[in-house]
Amino acid sequence: MSHKDPQIIEGSHLDQTKLIRLLEAVYGKDDDGKNNFRVELRLNRYKIYPKEESASPLADKQIQDCLAYRRRR
Repeated sequence: MSHKDPQIIEGSHLDQTKLIRLLEAVYGKDDDGKNNFRVELRLNRYKIYPKEESASPLADKQIQDCLAYRRRR
């Protein structure tokens, strides 16, 4: 793993499944099928550690797409 500072995302309204799918799409997997990222969840904050130091952080739009919406009708 890299020693780069993690990207921190407030997670109180995030859909975990959507976030993991996004991370898999953005950072991918290595030759052994392991994720090229690590995620920690503490106190409703996700800390994302990409394997590559040069990896770009997730964009705000990408994070917004992971919000868990509750529709009331």
